[in-house]
Amino acid sequence: MAKSKKRRDKKRPSKQGQQAAPSAKDQEVRIRSFDRIPLWGWILIFLLPLIASEFMFYRMGRWPSVIIFPLAWIGFWAAMMHRSGWRILKKRKDE
Repeated sequence: MAKSKKRRDKKRPSKQGQQAAPSAKDQEVRIRSFDRIPLWGWILIFLLPLIASEFMFYRMGRWPSVIIFPLAWIGFWAAMMHRSGWRILKKRKDE
């Protein structure tokens, strides 16, 4: 039989209604994480799954999926880029 796990006391935040604001250091780390991948890498990350899925749906004859998946894929990436503040594209303009 397995030994039972010991429970740890969870620390409760002093002010439950407030969240800590992100510091400047956290924002710099996020910006640097986008810098690790060049623009052509982001384009490949976007296009390769899209092309592979379209080919798969086409070969299997799933015509509704051939039409719906690109719309969902583009919508997903637009939402992610909007949430990140379009940092992937903005850093190229600053350089």
